Amino acid sequence: MGDLWRSKSVFLAGLTAIALTMIEPSESARAAPPAEPAIVRLGLLPGGTTSRATAINDRGVIVGHGDTTNGENHAIRWNPGGRITDLGTLPGGTYSYAYSINNRGDIVGYANTASGDDRAVRWAPDGSITDLGSLPGHTGGYAYGINDEGRVVGYAPIRSRTYHAVKWQPDGTVSDIGANSPLGSTSAAAINDHGVVVGVTYAVSPAHYHEAVTWTAAGTTAMVLPPLAGGGPRSSARGINEQGMIVGYSQSGPGSPTNYPIHAALWGPGNSAPTDLGTLPGGSDNSMANDVNAAGVIVGASATSTPGDRSAVLWRQKENGWRIVPLPQLPGGKYSEATAISNSGEVVGEASTESGQNVAVRWEK
Repeated sequence: MGDLWRSKSVFLAGLTAIALTMIEPSESARAAPPAEPAIVRLGLLPGGTTSRATAINDRGVIVGHGDTTNGENHAIRWNPGGRITDLGTLPGGTYSYAYSINNRGDIVGYANTASGDDRAVRWAPDGSITDLGSLPGHTGGYAYGINDEGRVVGYAPIRSRTYHAVKWQPDGTVSDIGANSPLGSTSAAAINDHGVVVGVTYAVSPAHYHEAVTWTAAGTTAMVLPPLAGGGPRSSARGINEQGMIVGYSQSGPGSPTNYPIHAALWGPGNSAPTDLGTLPGGSDNSMANDVNAAGVIVGASATSTPGDRSAVLWRQKENGWRIVPLPQLPGGKYSEATAISNSGEVVGEASTESGQNVAVRWEK
């Protein structure tokens, strides 16, 4: 599941089940148009050629991962000025990945050990790394989200083809929150400061069934979120804000187990039917939402009108529905994805260069 689910309570009242999605109006149609965000390429590790930004906190600190001279990936931290730090690995390990950062500067992800096991890890603000351990009787673990209280969520392998969502408390205590789910396996992607967790339940099978789920702050039972109307049994929850808005994607129409349409989705109050956030005009039926900030601005990616191309996007709620806004690409690039947004509106993610390499980027207002 590791990179498959990459790219990181009270629900927001007043959302309709299905909202109209529209393209942002042209500059000439606005009386006072905001400046278009500028895309900034973040630095690479020495000898590296690729990177990906996965999260940003409200202080402007960005985390992610990138390759090194020997081809292995290392977790990365970029400070607000763009200075890059290699966060390194566990003793004897060869790779690491960072997926979330809180406002205290604590970072979580996973890294391998000298014996080859993948372990959930946390980096302190000073860069020191801690192995978070796994469930009793198990050796592996992956961390994908951390809140400002220091609670961490992710998943752990249980046995062949079975995985459970787990939660680590600030004191290091780890608990299994994923044993009670309809499809056997679970993974947690994000946690807000109220302790509400979101993620996915899935079956490791040729059908690729997976459903978006949420857990209450003290809960150990995964509650399935409703799918889009007319869709199918495949959805995922990938982000949550402090108001309880949950974002991700949901199958939007019929398809085969390996080829089906998905639309970015927003789940509102009371586990009601989700809002279909739609796609860019002219694009194929493919979009996903990765994160949502306190203002309710949502970021993710959508297919474009050019076959095979993909653009980072954000969604803003207007009086007459949700509007989708494409974010700038790198010069000559054909792919980008927005993975996270801070409460100040700074967006980070990944974009391709003219030569086709994918690199970490930041979109500045």
